[in-house]
Amino acid sequence: MNNHSKIELVETRAKRIQRYVADARYLLLGIASPLFLRGSDSPDLGGLQTFCCFVGHGRSGGTLVGALLNAHPNIVMSNELNALRRLHTGMSAKQLYRVIYLVSGRQVQRGSKGGGGYSYAVASQWQGRHRELRIIGDRKAGATAYEIVCNPELLTTLQQKVKLEKKFIHVIRNPFDTITTTFHKTLSKASEESDSHLSREIRNYFARCTAVHKIEEKFGPRSIFHLHHEQLIADPESQLRRLCQFLNVDPCTDYIQACASIVMKSPHLSRTSLKWPEYQVAEVMEAMRDCHWLTSYTLDS
Repeated sequence: MNNHSKIELVETRAKRIQRYVADARYLLLGIASPLFLRGSDSPDLGGLQTFCCFVGHGRSGGTLVGALLNAHPNIVMSNELNALRRLHTGMSAKQLYRVIYLVSGRQVQRGSKGGGGYSYAVASQWQGRHRELRIIGDRKAGATAYEIVCNPELLTTLQQKVKLEKKFIHVIRNPFDTITTTFHKTLSKASEESDSHLSREIRNYFARCTAVHKIEEKFGPRSIFHLHHEQLIADPESQLRRLCQFLNVDPCTDYIQACASIVMKSPHLSRTSLKWPEYQVAEVMEAMRDCHWLTSYTLDS
């Protein structure tokens, strides 16, 4: 395993305060959730079999995959609730399931908006509702990895609180694309030069990879599904069927076809927007050797 074990965030004070306010707000929502879910609006949680959580990196195509799963008749998936943080800050498993259900429904009502303002609505499918609720979960891959790296006991908390089967989805994009995008989207430190900022994002990328290793160690390699963004784009129907098989849900033909129809036709090559210094390319390639899911990638692949 690589030696990257710390994630260095550069964020404004307002961003930190916003995170703590969200902690309190979601805790209150968890306590009050039975008031919002009454009668016909109350989900049947008794049939739940699996808790599903995304892990890995932002800017990798996970928002799309979460929205596609939420369109399945047996799955309810919220977007960016940061479920493991909710457990860490005091929410019970049942409260978490109710909050996921509420948040997912509200997100669909707002148009299933995802990153960059894109809509990931899947026509004539099950976003915002379900037929038989078997799987519940959340998509917040980068923050989930951050929480696991910062709180080593968090996976034990998950195991103790959530009695359902635990499954994880790791959406993977060429790391040079993901790192380039985070480089452009994150703040630099005061007087930090471009190469130093890029080096920090490289370290952060591989620190998040340690969270994937920790999940494989704690729950076993079969608990996590490695979905390559480029393969999803090249053959969405096949990849979605594999994902359904992993989650043990029916890959209904109409569901698969409807989801495949909204998948973009070619990946966005973010790495071409940045001139990568040779020594930093070498640094990434060396760190990739410790991650079995990255072995097929290069700067030019």
